[in-house]
Amino acid sequence: MNKRISTVFAILMIALTLVGISYACWNKTLTINGYVKTGKLDAKITNWFSSDPKNTNDPGYTKDVGWTNCTIDPNDPQIAYLEIHNGYPSYRVHYSITINNTGNVAWILNGYKINGIPIPENQWFPIDIDDDGKNDIEFYITDSIGEQRDPGLAIETSLDTHIMQDAHKDFTYALFTLRFELVQWNEYPYILPP
Repeated sequence: MNKRISTVFAILMIALTLVGISYACWNKTLTINGYVKTGKLDAKITNWFSSDPKNTNDPGYTKDVGWTNCTIDPNDPQIAYLEIHNGYPSYRVHYSITINNTGNVAWILNGYKINGIPIPENQWFPIDIDDDGKNDIEFYITDSIGEQRDPGLAIETSLDTHIMQDAHKDFTYALFTLRFELVQWNEYPYILPP
């Protein structure tokens, strides 16, 4: 009987050992360390052109009355400055703006805003710059929304400005801000927030 108890005890010990080894293998923790490096969506304004630089006749006229100046901020090439000097009602100027994809992710031009107001494409859009209840300047942006640019490539877009009849005489209008809304290529169309 002692032999029988010893045999059962030995079998139980072997079984418990096998269960313990199996359990230890089933609960092994494996660790994988990894990292994710995301791309960079970036753009810079690389060129401006105006149809009425200083010392040239005004577009559509034989006189040199108004003129424009366009400059890119040397510290932040995502900002450009547009100045209209000696403008008058019906003064109209065309601008060409080149934006280069300086990131490593393709982007799509999703839209434009002037002073925070979304501007539609291919139609004149008037804005009251001085908040007097009358529109002073209207803008026209030509065919660029929805165009994709891969890294290293540029897009050229056109902006036209027209000073309206309700613009004040001998008045310097406050700065207006034109913003280009770019989105990652796979997020277009993106609804512009107000």
